[in-house]
Amino acid sequence: MASQSAKAAPVAMTWSGHDTWLLALVGISIAVVVLLISWAKLHAFLALMVGALTVSILSGAGVGKAADSFTTGLGNIMGKVGILIVLGAVLGRLMADSGGIDQIVSTLSRVAGPERLPWAVTAIACIVGLPMFFEVGFVMLVPLVLQIAKRADYPVLRVGIPAMAGLATVHALVPPHPGVLVAVNAVHADIGLTLVYGLIVAIPCAIVVGPLFTAYIWPRVPARVPESALAAFTTVAPPSAAVTAAIDHARSHTRAGARVPVPASAASASVTVTDPPQPPVDKPSVDIVRGEGEPQDGRRMPRFSVTIGTILLPIVLMMLKAGCDTFNWAHGVLLTTIEFLGTPVISLLAAVLVALFTFGWAVGHSRREVQEALSRSFPPIAGVLVIVGAGGGYSMALQDSGINAAIGQAAQHLHIPLILLAWLVAALMRTATGSGTVATVAAAGIIGPMAQGLDSPHAALLALALGSGAAFLGHVNDASFWMFKEYFGLSVGGTLRTWTVSHTLLSLTSLGAILLLHAVV
Repeated sequence: MASQSAKAAPVAMTWSGHDTWLLALVGISIAVVVLLISWAKLHAFLALMVGALTVSILSGAGVGKAADSFTTGLGNIMGKVGILIVLGAVLGRLMADSGGIDQIVSTLSRVAGPERLPWAVTAIACIVGLPMFFEVGFVMLVPLVLQIAKRADYPVLRVGIPAMAGLATVHALVPPHPGVLVAVNAVHADIGLTLVYGLIVAIPCAIVVGPLFTAYIWPRVPARVPESALAAFTTVAPPSAAVTAAIDHARSHTRAGARVPVPASAASASVTVTDPPQPPVDKPSVDIVRGEGEPQDGRRMPRFSVTIGTILLPIVLMMLKAGCDTFNWAHGVLLTTIEFLGTPVISLLAAVLVALFTFGWAVGHSRREVQEALSRSFPPIAGVLVIVGAGGGYSMALQDSGINAAIGQAAQHLHIPLILLAWLVAALMRTATGSGTVATVAAAGIIGPMAQGLDSPHAALLALALGSGAAFLGHVNDASFWMFKEYFGLSVGGTLRTWTVSHTLLSLTSLGAILLLHAVV
């Protein structure tokens, strides 16, 4: 079975010059977007819109279709991702104002220590990402990442990249994520075996792309977190007497030239986080940790257990839904209820409603203060929303132009082992469409008919190869690319060097691990 190759697949159509042009058009459109943003200094929304119209018109779709593709893609991504960003921002604002994020940050800092924070964040992101769509996990982890960076005076990319790496790894390789499930069904793989193999492959990938890659890249890429992101997800409180005394004590014991982390509570409202700082040197440091329930500006802080329970609520609900979908253990009214509550939008809404109590009224906030916190949640994310929407429009323009069909047809002419072909088709689809899930679904439709007769282990590895390829080269047509750029204050070039390189490294590392398993099973 391992030697089965793509040459067994029939070629449905002959290649034409138009197909060649469509493949070239992918590169042209990407170059247009990058040049408009980096050289012409055009806003990303307008650059992506121009790029989308360029694709549609030059592919022969027509002016009318060009506008329809962009608006349809924008509407689709805003309906699926935009509402998650809004709910995640509300949850993050409530956590920040109540001090709930402070509890997580202080506990994480105390347990892991500064040098091991990237490892701890990678592990947390993998756990959080198991039952969740990538975008849901992203908007839930952004407040944690920004709060660590601000309160601990820690480079934001040293925690931001591991968080995104952990999420991306499990999203690409571990069921019950939708792309992997589609691949499992398409190649008739056993989902339990695919889950086992996926976890085996995911562990080294998360380590390589998370803490190891982060240690190399963060000093080389400047990042300046926007004030809007800090305002949305972090708190700035006047320094208490205890905090001021602790800082003074730390500074009095610091060698000349050493820098002591200063908590955000001792900073002004204009604090920003800038990367890269000078490489750390040996120096004394102080970890200022409030106790559970200690007052903050005259109010109680939520207990650590309450904070974790509120954050885990949507994860538990989505995990229950994934379990029902995978193992069919619920029926009737129970199944309907779990399916409803486990929908990402509903589960996040439920968490927000619970947070109104646990992070609001229960810690001493009045109804007016809670209402004001909700109002402050929306303005900072306006810029992120329009860019993410434009990314969805650009992706839809690429799909409607017929590029998917051209890639599938080109792949069938290649005479390479099936597992490599699956990875290559998914990688090309990801490069063209920007969506890992769309790439897996499209590639599975092409590879599925070629997978007849594979035994269970090789079918499972073939499904993982599709997920691995779909993680390849996330770039400007990926809506999450722009989320990462805007939240962490990167340039387009900096995002390409971090986001794009990390996804490419994830794809290649997972492919190597899959091929190694393929050789021994």
